[in-house]
Amino acid sequence: MENSGHLSGEPRIEQEPPSVAPSSAKSDDFARLSDDSGLRVDDPIPDTRLYVPDNEDWNVEIKRDSERVYCYSKHPGQDWFHLILSGEIYVTRQHERYCLRCALRMGFLTDDRLFWQHRVQKRPKRSL
Repeated sequence: MENSGHLSGEPRIEQEPPSVAPSSAKSDDFARLSDDSGLRVDDPIPDTRLYVPDNEDWNVEIKRDSERVYCYSKHPGQDWFHLILSGEIYVTRQHERYCLRCALRMGFLTDDRLFWQHRVQKRPKRSL
């Protein structure tokens, strides 16, 4: 009886050897790769990166204390300001504080990786 590392009584599972050359990849596998990051499009974790197009005055903070801090904006249809919770990431500009959802809605943040190609140029400041 030949000993091939297979225990008797267990079903034998045949496996294909892994391909070693990148040129042996199927064309549909290559098509599923994203064009900018190299991650698979069918990746279960979405790309959640955010960008600040006009980033001169903005800062990013993590709320780490128990002080009551409110978002500077109201959600549509609501007439109250909502809390920024401990551990929440938010953006600040001078005395203004915005949760990420409101900052996205108001256009301070974007998830468009190519925002710099799609944006309208600011008019230069005129000096008097």
